[in-house]
Amino acid sequence: MGPDASAIVVGSGIVGLATACRLAETGFRVTVLDAGGGPAEGSSRGNAGQLLFDRVSAMGSAGFLRSLPASMADRSQGLDIWGLGLPGRWPWSIRFLSQCTGAAWRRNTAAMLELAHLSKASFHGFIERHPLAFDWRCPGKLIVHPTEEALAAAARTAEFQARFGGRHVVLSSEEARAREPALQGGTRPIAGAIHLPDAEVGDCRAFCEGLAGILRERLGGRLQFGTRVERVRHAGGRAVAVETSQGEIGADLFVIATGRAAGTLLPRGAVVRKPIVGVRGVSLTYPAGDVAPDLSVTDAGGKFVVMRMGDRVRVSGFASFTERLEVAPEEIALLRAKAQALMPEAARYDEAPEAWAGLRPQTPDDLPMIGRAGFENLFVNAGHGSLGWTFAFGSAERLLDAAGLAQ
Repeated sequence: MGPDASAIVVGSGIVGLATACRLAETGFRVTVLDAGGGPAEGSSRGNAGQLLFDRVSAMGSAGFLRSLPASMADRSQGLDIWGLGLPGRWPWSIRFLSQCTGAAWRRNTAAMLELAHLSKASFHGFIERHPLAFDWRCPGKLIVHPTEEALAAAARTAEFQARFGGRHVVLSSEEARAREPALQGGTRPIAGAIHLPDAEVGDCRAFCEGLAGILRERLGGRLQFGTRVERVRHAGGRAVAVETSQGEIGADLFVIATGRAAGTLLPRGAVVRKPIVGVRGVSLTYPAGDVAPDLSVTDAGGKFVVMRMGDRVRVSGFASFTERLEVAPEEIALLRAKAQALMPEAARYDEAPEAWAGLRPQTPDDLPMIGRAGFENLFVNAGHGSLGWTFAFGSAERLLDAAGLAQ
């Protein structure tokens, strides 16, 4: 596109900022537009903080369907699928059900792992070139399971994932508690755990703020907040400008990275277009307690995560197909009670947490939309579900490749 080409990236979450930084590194004059007041105000703000480059897994599976009756009967698990019954979500639901087979799960999981491995290399290359502080650690992870049957099933899944790289070890209940002392004294059932020694953690919001600073101060980019993009104007088979609440803004290349809202800006004939729904998650962030965890720990039976970020401990859970963003007191109480039963001294649970809820942009097959979107210079990078941070830099590399800009 020439040495002085310009690009507009719509969206300042982790995916948009990673894409903007990589475009800027290839020589584009990049402007990021966002309706919010700053970076990472949506799904990237309070996520679980995990970077699981070697053990991602598709949500759609035969096992997911089998678990639905128990999950629906036990609301304490935090899975609420009733919102999928709304007519507006039927196209997503029908396509999701088609992915709930063993063959589809293996196909989608393999594709997700390929993207995650690409992302791992790109992510680490970027932070080597541009060091920044975001409470990053590589402590490893435990996924604890309540029964021997569940542990055996998880081990089979891990064996499949291991074909694509990464390490794991199956631990007994005693070995899991020895590996993570914060589990000592807990009352939740633990039959054993899968240990992932290469798992990383960090603060995604702080990382996004760091990316915004790098883009602006080192890579010559611009960030324009309070700017709502309303439509893409096109002529002659090319996008020529975006119409925004602040007027029309033109560029040579356009990227839509607005998560679940991306579809509203894409032409209907875009080949990569998929339905996206928001899957609501909740996180509570506490001051660290006397025995804060070293590892990130997922309680598979209770469907929640506890991890330490610096001097804070984050507890994340819930998967609800709803648009509601406020966090109810009973949700705080439930998530706190589960975390305290798992790790009694991990956090200062008696203090009021920083509570957050966000909508993860989920496609039916768990694979994000990445590529050309109807016009030769319009691209989309959206629909990363709960793995936006894990996939962000790999998705940016895929987009550069789709645009013929891979280096």
